[in-house]
Amino acid sequence: MIDATGPRGFLHSALKQKEVPLPHLPLTAGLYSHFRNVGSIEEICPLSHTPPYPVDNAAVHHVFPGGWIWVLQFNNGITSAGVAATAELAEKRGYSDGERGWSRLLDLLPTVKEQFRSAEHVRPFTYAPKLSFQTEIVHGSQWAMLPSAAGFIDPLLSTGFPLTLLGVLRLARLIESYWSTGEMEGALETYGLHTRRELRTTARLIAALYGTMDDFELFSAISLLYFAAASFTESAMRLGKAELAGQSFLLDEHPQFAPEAHQCLELVLGGAYDRAQVIASIRRTIECVDVAGLSDCSRRNWYPARGEDLLFSAAKVRSSKEEVLAMLKRTGFGVM
Repeated sequence: MIDATGPRGFLHSALKQKEVPLPHLPLTAGLYSHFRNVGSIEEICPLSHTPPYPVDNAAVHHVFPGGWIWVLQFNNGITSAGVAATAELAEKRGYSDGERGWSRLLDLLPTVKEQFRSAEHVRPFTYAPKLSFQTEIVHGSQWAMLPSAAGFIDPLLSTGFPLTLLGVLRLARLIESYWSTGEMEGALETYGLHTRRELRTTARLIAALYGTMDDFELFSAISLLYFAAASFTESAMRLGKAELAGQSFLLDEHPQFAPEAHQCLELVLGGAYDRAQVIASIRRTIECVDVAGLSDCSRRNWYPARGEDLLFSAAKVRSSKEEVLAMLKRTGFGVM
């Protein structure tokens, strides 16, 4: 049996499992709905620099101390929007009041309030008093939970998607290799260890981001650890060299990147750090896996998806320029 019913789902409830805390991560709550007639952020806030893509077509995050708002504009005129924040802040601002809580939040953020000035919600507001979750046991005899059922960290970097896709891949390989063999239980044990470890790794990253939401420069630098790991992993997989990324999420087994990233996050979570030194350390850490131009400070946090960046970094994914060009052509990704 594979449980794909999400956090606090079927097996967690049926087996009366306990919830266990995620290290470093603050307790968080969420409030969200769907809207129509949401304004354009680019029209409200003209940009001094031309972005590499239309801002409103992306996942727009508005970050403030203790929380953040997401705005996802779909192509059918509907926009998903909501807030995730520390439980302390959610209680203080009364997010549990639904629409009134959302209105109080907008009063604090004039730009977002203007964007939603003519908006109307098209479904009831949903208040989630406990966003983060981790169950006590991930697997047992002839059963396992997908990562999405075993735990949930936060929607901030949408980490639930890759974590769950990795879980699907691992379980598929496990069934293919060990079904009806005496090694099935051992394979499930390994699967459980991977799942719990990656939930903790993700929680450490998200906790560091929550702890620096009042310091945008440091917050942005920490986020590069995620984007560097994700772009390197995807590039290696598309080139048929998945082994370069290892078997764990966020390159958690990479011999150079993993220990250096861990050290950077531990400094932030410990609270006693020199912010300039941490930012410099993060930039040094990502260099060995940066295939997306994330180390280029002249881009001022605007990072277009450019095939040239991967071509320039071909050696980092142990590929020739010809291999990279062939992959880019095969995937419909041109080079300027």
